[in-house]
Amino acid sequence: MAKNMAQPLLFYSYRKEMIFLNEMKLDLEVVKIKDVQFGVRTEIKSNVLIINKEEMLDELSSVKLQNMDIDIARPGESVRIVPVKDVLEPRIKVDGDGGSFPGYFGDIGNCGTGVTRSLEGCVVTTVGKIVAFQEGLIDMTGPCTEYCHHSSKINVVVKADPVEGVEGVEHEEQMRVLGVKAAAYLAKAALSTKPDEIRTYETPLVKKDLPRIAYIYCVMAQGLLHDSSLYGIDCKKIHPTVLHPNEIIDCALVSGSCVTAGDKCTTYDHQTNPIIEELCRRHGKDVDFVGVVISPICPGLADKERCDSLSVRMAQMLKADGVVISEEGGGNPEADVMMLARNSEKSGMKTVVLLKENAGWDGTSEPITDATPEADAAISVGNMNMELILPPMDRVIGYPEALENLSGACNPCFLEDGSARVTLAVVVSSINDTGKTRFSSRVY
Repeated sequence: MAKNMAQPLLFYSYRKEMIFLNEMKLDLEVVKIKDVQFGVRTEIKSNVLIINKEEMLDELSSVKLQNMDIDIARPGESVRIVPVKDVLEPRIKVDGDGGSFPGYFGDIGNCGTGVTRSLEGCVVTTVGKIVAFQEGLIDMTGPCTEYCHHSSKINVVVKADPVEGVEGVEHEEQMRVLGVKAAAYLAKAALSTKPDEIRTYETPLVKKDLPRIAYIYCVMAQGLLHDSSLYGIDCKKIHPTVLHPNEIIDCALVSGSCVTAGDKCTTYDHQTNPIIEELCRRHGKDVDFVGVVISPICPGLADKERCDSLSVRMAQMLKADGVVISEEGGGNPEADVMMLARNSEKSGMKTVVLLKENAGWDGTSEPITDATPEADAAISVGNMNMELILPPMDRVIGYPEALENLSGACNPCFLEDGSARVTLAVVVSSINDTGKTRFSSRVY
């Protein structure tokens, strides 16, 4: 064990033993889904996911939800899904207890290690009555698809409404659990088929002198429907936490946030975070990826200062030379990002931040609400206020009238021909702060 003593030691109280950050290895076995159909048995045949709809509805039944239904929306179809609550990729442990989304279903002790199987090409999308204006839509065809990566997946849409008396926060909590249950149910079908590809994630000990990079991953923890869940625990209840990147890939982080849809991190976005993917790919080549710091975005100044101080300190404990910082949401969370950038730089760590803009329709308005001179390496992931005209769809899954109440819908929203005038803010994950967008930078 002496050869590892130079590496940061991370102890998880819920594990049976101490684990060095560089010793975790995850094999993600990918089953590539080409189509989804309803049938008599839930299974995968020739890369087609077949769903027994009645059985799945039975599995998802809840005394707090009603009017439940399951639908399928394929890329290119004239379908709109609105209002969207969450998007998840079905994943399940092949070894261990065979659980999914640790903290909800399955043991958290082997998260990030062993073998996990995923259904790539399809997602579970939850939809239900609008609770807050900060929800969004997915169109399966038209201009929306240029900005929404969820449009390129086969969406297994689970719709449900709350029973009388279930409102607000409880409604959203029920929808979060519904999505996790649906993804876990579908993922079980992957256990009886062979994977098409195996992707191995690990960050082994780096023996050469490379820049040590930590990722400070800001997640919503503001209450009032602005929440994330780490291992099934509301992030409002946690301090900043150091994780191995594999734990994020292995479904430790679940979205329950109703932030503006355009910059929302769905659970799928957490599972496939491109910053983590890129740093893992480059580990041992030109960087030494030393870990992820989960930093809750809280609304109050005292909590912001607490999370900022602890997050920077954890990056220092990981002996990081530099940090990458991404936010979720906008406005209030930009204060968190700037505090982190300022104190990381003052602590001697080079810092890069990812931010989206609210720069007005023409891009000339003040784009962010807070700034600091130390944040001099910033990546824009796009302008939330960019305007789109969405054509009418032949079919709507959910509640079409919710569209004009979404944050980012223009006034008037619906035009005479049935089209909708909106901004990118209504399109789920269109300006995702992790950089999982279809925008690119240009050097002048």
